[in-house]
Amino acid sequence: MNNQEVFKRYRGRIIGIILAVIFSVLYLTIGLGYTIAVFVIVLVGYLIGKWYDRDLDIGAYLEALFGRRD
Repeated sequence: MNNQEVFKRYRGRIIGIILAVIFSVLYLTIGLGYTIAVFVIVLVGYLIGKWYDRDLDIGAYLEALFGRRD
């Protein structure tokens, strides 16, 4: 199994571990409040970039959050 196959199979776990390490380092160095602020700013930047790429579908997000579940 090559590296690309491993990444495809365990992509969510790998990304989750990387994000947890980043969050932990930020928490230990700058504190919880600043860490949350950094992640909020990154999220806003991500959403602006997604909107700029015309790939942001707010209706789908709202439907997923507040839509009826059968």
